[in-house]
Amino acid sequence: MKIKLIVFFAFIFTSTVSLYTHAQNNISKEIQLEISPETVGKSIISNIVDRRFGWRYQKVCSYYGGLIFAYAINDKSISNMFKKGYAPFYNGIRKPHSGHVDYNVFGIWPFELYRQYGDKKYLNLAKELADTEWENPREDGLTNLTRFWIDDMYMVGALQVQAYRATKDKVYIDRAALQLKTYCDNLQKPNGLFHHRDDAPFFWGRGNGWAVAALTELLLVLPKDHEYYSDILKAFQSMMNTLLKYQDPNGMWHQLINDSKSYVESSCTGMFLYGLASGVHKGWLPMGKYRHCIEKGWNALASYVNEDGETENVCVGTNAKNNKKHYLTRPKRPGNFHGQAAVLWAATAMIRLQNNK
Repeated sequence: MKIKLIVFFAFIFTSTVSLYTHAQNNISKEIQLEISPETVGKSIISNIVDRRFGWRYQKVCSYYGGLIFAYAINDKSISNMFKKGYAPFYNGIRKPHSGHVDYNVFGIWPFELYRQYGDKKYLNLAKELADTEWENPREDGLTNLTRFWIDDMYMVGALQVQAYRATKDKVYIDRAALQLKTYCDNLQKPNGLFHHRDDAPFFWGRGNGWAVAALTELLLVLPKDHEYYSDILKAFQSMMNTLLKYQDPNGMWHQLINDSKSYVESSCTGMFLYGLASGVHKGWLPMGKYRHCIEKGWNALASYVNEDGETENVCVGTNAKNNKKHYLTRPKRPGNFHGQAAVLWAATAMIRLQNNK
């Protein structure tokens, strides 16, 4: 009798795994894309790799995007391009600024280089940037660089997540989870979207994109038994559900998410797709509900990358203001690094989804 029961449960388990595997393998067949994410990603990379621009967060985010894209398509030659760009810092000729969230996020680049190449010289500088954020924490345990700007969710969160990926030290994932949960508690509204800041009560597109990217990066590594896992997942799912409602018929999202008269904007669209495609891939979001949204979004976003590898309709850097016109009239710049980074992240997530890796 015991043998029969063991055989029965083994059959049930095997059948369940087989059905799950079959469903996952069919994901790539369900997604219909007009333009290859690999083609788009390589076009962006050819545009950014030799461009002169100060080492500000948006360029670093693009270089990080190039590295994770290269890893997703298993192309070491691309990784080597971004490794070469790091040489002045590797050799000690240059040192990044620190002491502000927009400076410290520089560390996501060398952390990713360390993850891909294993050279501890990349780790040392990156770890220093991650640790200095918590040298004198606030009484509530947050970094003393906390400002409660929505942008900080990525600038702080992504750096601590990368530190955890590189070192597996639980202190970093705990910092990231606490920081993002507290930001969700303070800035996320009942509809799932985020205000730019308490005194800037607008659902700015890229600001919400930073939130999506930060929550996505965290969920990709956050253990399911972590005390904040369910809160982070709930915040993410609530946001994705609302984004469905505000996607433009052409597939894009708007500069102000809930204002269809504001212009469609590429960087927020790319960041949203990074979260949406990752969510479906990892099972945080149901394929049936989000498939058409992802297809439509990618096909639209890819069409905004021109023949020179420049992403068009990208909002320039934007400070928080209690003035709606401020957001509606922000200039757009083709090839702006905010958009280049976002498209690379989106392309990476689409490739992972297609390849089920």
